[in-house]
Amino acid sequence: MKKQLTLQERAQKFSLKNAVGYALQDGTNTLGALLVSYVTFYATDSLYLSAVSIGMVLAFSRVFDGITDLLAGALIDRTRTRWGKARPFVLVGFLYWVSVVAIFSTPERFSDIGKLIWIFVTYNLCNAVFNTLIGVSKGVLLKRTTVSDSARIKTLTMTSLLVSLAAIVIAVVLPLLIAKNNTPGGWRMLAIGFAVIGCISTAITFFCCVEFTEDELVELGLEKAGQGKETKLSFRDYGRSIIKNKYMVIYVAQYAVAMLAMGLFNGAGTYYYSTNLGDLTLMSAVSMVSFLSYPLYPIYPKIIAKIGPINFTRATFLIGAIGFAARAMVGNNLVLLCVSSFFAGFLLTGINLVGQEITIQCMDYSYLKNGIRAEGIYMALTGFTYKAAMGVSSAIMGFLLGIANYDGAQSVQPTSAHIMINLMFNIIPAVVGVLMFFTFKSIRVGEENQKLRAALQAEEE
Repeated sequence: MKKQLTLQERAQKFSLKNAVGYALQDGTNTLGALLVSYVTFYATDSLYLSAVSIGMVLAFSRVFDGITDLLAGALIDRTRTRWGKARPFVLVGFLYWVSVVAIFSTPERFSDIGKLIWIFVTYNLCNAVFNTLIGVSKGVLLKRTTVSDSARIKTLTMTSLLVSLAAIVIAVVLPLLIAKNNTPGGWRMLAIGFAVIGCISTAITFFCCVEFTEDELVELGLEKAGQGKETKLSFRDYGRSIIKNKYMVIYVAQYAVAMLAMGLFNGAGTYYYSTNLGDLTLMSAVSMVSFLSYPLYPIYPKIIAKIGPINFTRATFLIGAIGFAARAMVGNNLVLLCVSSFFAGFLLTGINLVGQEITIQCMDYSYLKNGIRAEGIYMALTGFTYKAAMGVSSAIMGFLLGIANYDGAQSVQPTSAHIMINLMFNIIPAVVGVLMFFTFKSIRVGEENQKLRAALQAEEE
């Protein structure tokens, strides 16, 4: 007969069911985000819109998108249902995938202005509304389904592995599909295929991820009695909580820089292989070297437990920076391109793996230091930062391609375009990695939380 676990045992035990559900949601939504990140290439090389015009449209969209993050955070903090606080928002995934299909179904008969308006509307529904609700709620979902720090690290490791696998599959398959079917119809069918997978994963996540109840959180000592029912925090309360949280302010600044670099090299990747190296299919071959990093994932939790999430993240920034710098100089030598790309892949491994854990620790710091329990708004702030950085990177990429005289309708690009693409894809990420290595050490929120908890326990005794 199966043993019935006590509440304390259940809280400390790693739940494979919850981890699978959470990883599936994050993994498939990352697939959607990766596909949507190709919207500039889709617009310039399939719809033949100018790089500057689509860059400006996406930049304006990101501004609106960032505002809705803060509204979503407040909404989630006020949500109380029989399913929990964050779990109901998993179901928004179905609407998200409908909007992804809509983006890549831009009517060909429309004028250039009509196409830009269509992309603006569908892109905002996808990112500013549906993906925002999912993205802001997922950190709260993790916090309320997995309350043990060690179990969260294991869940995040599994999630990072799945996301990496998904990203590699896309990096291998998508360039091949684009090279052969870079047409509006081809993009539409690709989006539909992704949507089917995404909707199935949404349903699985909803049934797998079950939150601890408010009463259980109180019994575990994670909340005070009645605190979970507080729904009247104002935006002034939220602002005071964040401003007084020095570690959240520092982390958000660091995160913004990292995401800016990510936006540039993700967006410039297709251009780099098709224009600079002259072979888009080469991107698929190079992307496969990422499989070599998979054996490292099972030992990441042990490394993090030994050196801490901050030092782990700093190390990955430095390794990645070396890889990007090397790749800028190897040209189309396949062996050297694969080796340098392997190390470049570490740039964001740390922040992707433990970023949510750092945000959760910042939530706890706010509660321990100032007595304000805010969850959704903290995840909203990181979501706002991510989207703002992506918007800025999209605008920068479109602007830089424009001034470098890139023209998707031309088969041969000028030297200025080659130099600019290499700058965005390799040089800027390398510089950012070195910068982050030296500055990320200032985030000592975990150590500070231990001191605050010890002080509180001493007062109670």
